[in-house]
Amino acid sequence: MASRISALAFRAARATPASALRVAVPRTLPARPALVASRASVWRLPTARFNSQKAPEFAPAVVYSYKEVKELAQKPRPGTVIVDVREPGELAQTGFIPGAINIPYKSAPHALAMSEADFEDHFGFPKPSKDSELVFYCLGGVRCDYAQQIAGSLGYDRRGNYLGSWEDWVANESK
Repeated sequence: MASRISALAFRAARATPASALRVAVPRTLPARPALVASRASVWRLPTARFNSQKAPEFAPAVVYSYKEVKELAQKPRPGTVIVDVREPGELAQTGFIPGAINIPYKSAPHALAMSEADFEDHFGFPKPSKDSELVFYCLGGVRCDYAQQIAGSLGYDRRGNYLGSWEDWVANESK
């Protein structure tokens, strides 16, 4: 009997015009500020004030080749520091370029912004001066580019980037 009633109700609903089936909805819905705020922040487009800001300007980094880094490792120049930006665990597994210092990019991205005393306490060697040329490298060339950009924004104008990085070093050393 119940199925017969529901079938009759279904036929009646199909035969009824759509306007008669409208459900009354209250004019004001309860406010949900958290939901409204999150939608607004997700769908908000950037405004002109964000687009008009200029990126910090600093001198571009010099790109180093394997031969140039090899020469620096064999005959260090005063005022030039090779900086490995990989994590200490990576260095333990793979090795490093002779004479390089380790300032990890991921775990200490703003290390060069530390005071000299804090830097030496944290890393165990003196902080490079802003007059030094810093030659950055990592595993494949991505992190070292970010690290040299951060160094440039912190006032290190003499920066180098070994884009081939550790992978290129190992490939050339094994020849």
